[in-house]
Amino acid sequence: MKRVLVTGGGGYLGLNLLPRLVAADWEVRAMGPHQPSPRAALPAEVEWVTGSVLDQAELHDAMADCDAVIHLAAHITLWRRDCEAWSLNTRGPALVAAEARRRGIRMVHCSSVHALDCSADGTVTEATRPAGVDRPLYDRSKAVGQQAVAAEAALGLDVVTCLPTGIIGPVDHKETRLNGLILAAARGVRRPVLAGGFDWVDVRDVAAGIAVALDWGRSGSSYLLGGTRAQLVTVMSLGAILAGRRPLRAAIPLEWARPLAPLGERLGRWLGTDLFTPAALGSLTDNPTVSSRRAREELGFLPRPLAMTVRDLLDSAGIKTVA
Repeated sequence: MKRVLVTGGGGYLGLNLLPRLVAADWEVRAMGPHQPSPRAALPAEVEWVTGSVLDQAELHDAMADCDAVIHLAAHITLWRRDCEAWSLNTRGPALVAAEARRRGIRMVHCSSVHALDCSADGTVTEATRPAGVDRPLYDRSKAVGQQAVAAEAALGLDVVTCLPTGIIGPVDHKETRLNGLILAAARGVRRPVLAGGFDWVDVRDVAAGIAVALDWGRSGSSYLLGGTRAQLVTVMSLGAILAGRRPLRAAIPLEWARPLAPLGERLGRWLGTDLFTPAALGSLTDNPTVSSRRAREELGFLPRPLAMTVRDLLDSAGIKTVA
């Protein structure tokens, strides 16, 4: 039986991916800085290793006897400055890719649609130019990380890159920011919401896409894993409607919020939220049209309907849904 190392295995996507790999007859070793809580229990078959991908010695030991590595470890941020996110998102992929190349094993790198310039005209595809210096920190960090992996590929690394869009859905033990907004609407909390939207994809579909890419992805290829393009207020209203509540009727126009974005950054630091930063506004303003055609044709990628994702999210959180 072949063994795969999953970095960031204790995170939101990782905990959805691990059972799929076990079911596909992989021996799975998961790595992260902290072992998941008992509430987010790992599958019994998964070996856990505590460590950081930024520590070369720990990474070397974790990758011992592995036939492949899936790199998920990353830090999503909407702040202008975030040294931790920049380091993990740029050096992490570079170190994992270099170690995988030295060992001669396959790597699946989980990047992000944000590594591409989502403000570019037309449909975003794998050929869209990388995020440039004018893009938010997170976008730039993911682009730099992906370029570091590509540099190792040029030296002989067998690598496949997956680029998911905005990930939502179950199972989410920590209630990520987007899932939190949907669940709040389902619970009757009517928070202010900004206009604008994005492409949203079910975490389970991303996990399935990565698992298939591990076995069948073309070496050197990248695959956009997208779902449904929708306004943020629409996604939150779906949560409210499925819980038997009134939909959200209005959203704050982006042109009203944009002049206040620098204040939102400073106020957010004090309040501990990054939902109204310039980067957050920028993502909703981009509202990209994303093509997952290559993933559909080569990986059989078939994302489920948005309403199904939201309903399952509510069910997993113990919120009763209407028929």
